[in-house]
Amino acid sequence: MKIKFKILSLIFLLGLTSCASSLLVQSDSDNEYDLSSYKTYSIIAPSLEDKEELISINPILIQRVSRSIDSSLSAKGLSQSDESDLIVRFYLGTQREIERSTDLGNHGYYGYRYFESRDQRFVRSEKDEISIRFHDAKTDEVIWYAFTRFKRPSDQYDQTGINSIVSEVLSSFN
Repeated sequence: MKIKFKILSLIFLLGLTSCASSLLVQSDSDNEYDLSSYKTYSIIAPSLEDKEELISINPILIQRVSRSIDSSLSAKGLSQSDESDLIVRFYLGTQREIERSTDLGNHGYYGYRYFESRDQRFVRSEKDEISIRFHDAKTDEVIWYAFTRFKRPSDQYDQTGINSIVSEVLSSFN
């Protein structure tokens, strides 16, 4: 009986972990460049100018992403330098969607040939976006690119959450 319980528990945990969503990261690299030849990098964060459309971008989030990229690239054996081989630029954005759903009520269309209840709900969903681009310092051409969208877990991100996202985005680099 204990063995069956352990096996069922294991199957349940495996099923639960397989349902966990991971990021869908789109990445691409230019085959004309050997990514393993780059040893140094510098990070250029997006600038927040006085524009209305940039008011919702959190400057602290930009600092966290910059720190996370720095630690991820250091872990891959690259070092930060003022005269670097790579220039890393990243961009943040938010995609806002409004979804509408209709509740047909008790009877629906076929009951009395009309809708008894037309309860409509509007749900606002926000997905954040991050794009990371690696440029060759000499030519300024993009040699590696990654992009992903992820659901906002809360109004604020902590450094650990950002590290997890950036680590997954940069996992296909090098």
